[in-house]
Amino acid sequence: MDREYPPGTLARVQQIETNMLEAVDRICRKHGLTYWIDGGTCLGAVRHKGFIPWDDDIDVGMPMDDFLRFEELAKTELPEGMSLHIMKSDPTQYVLWGKLYQEKTTFIESDAEQAGCNECGFIDVFPYIRLDERRGDHGVGHLRRTQFWTKLIYIYRIKDPNVLKSLSWRSVAKVIWLAAHGVLRVVTNQDKLRRCFERACVAKHPGEWWGNPSAARPYPFHKTTLMDPVELPFEDLTVYAPRDWDRFCRDLYNDYMELPPEGQRKSHSPLILDVGDGKRYDMRNDDR
Repeated sequence: MDREYPPGTLARVQQIETNMLEAVDRICRKHGLTYWIDGGTCLGAVRHKGFIPWDDDIDVGMPMDDFLRFEELAKTELPEGMSLHIMKSDPTQYVLWGKLYQEKTTFIESDAEQAGCNECGFIDVFPYIRLDERRGDHGVGHLRRTQFWTKLIYIYRIKDPNVLKSLSWRSVAKVIWLAAHGVLRVVTNQDKLRRCFERACVAKHPGEWWGNPSAARPYPFHKTTLMDPVELPFEDLTVYAPRDWDRFCRDLYNDYMELPPEGQRKSHSPLILDVGDGKRYDMRNDDR
C-alpha cells in the first residue's frame, strides 16, 4: 500500500538521494567509469528534469566491469557518511545489486524488514551485463536464466512478500511460497545462490545487447541505446543518461511523456523513515 509521507519528508528523501547521485557522478567522471541514470530516474530527467514528483528512488546503471571498479573505489572515495553495500560483503543485503547508503538515516521497506536488513536512505546501483545471443533472442533467454536465481534468492530471504497481497488467491499462493521458502532454507544458503547467479551472468557468446540481470522483467537494450551516455539535467545536477534516452524510455514505458493516472503514481512507501533529523516515523500507522 502507498503510504503518505509526513510533511516535508519526501523532499528531504529526494535531496539525500540527489547528494548520493552527485557522489556517484563525481567518482565516475574522475576515474573514467561509465554510468547512466536508469529506469524511472531517466524518465524523471527527461519528463521533469529531475524526480518524478511522487518518486522516492534513484536508480543508476553501470556495465559490470565499471561496477566492480566502482565497488573498490567506493571504499575510499565516497564522502564521509556514505557507503556501498552488496550481498557479497554484506550478507544482510537481500538484493543482487549495489545499494549506496546515507548513514544515520533510515528507509526500511517491507521486504527489507522481513529480511532483517536495516536499510538507510539509499540509491540503487545496477550492474549491467553483456548478453548471450546464441538463440537469436537479443539475450532475453540469458536474462531469464539470471532472473531464475534472483527469484530464488528473493524466496529464500522473504517469507511473506508484498506481491502476494494483490492476488485473489493469496491464501493458496502464500502456502506455496512458504513451502518453497522452507525447502530453500533447508537445501541451500544465500552464498550458494549468489554464486549461481554470478555464474549465470557470464555470457559464453557475448553480443551487442545488454541487460540488468536482476531486473524484474527481461529488457535487453542494444549497446547503441545505452553506451556512450549523454548528459541530461537532473534537479540541480548534470548527469549521464543512456545515449538514446528516447528509445530507452519508450522501451520501458511506451508513451512515456504522458502522466499515469493518479491511482498508479506509486512510491516505495517505507515502513520506517528517518531523514537524519532525529525524527523516526513509523509509517505503518497509516495502513488501513
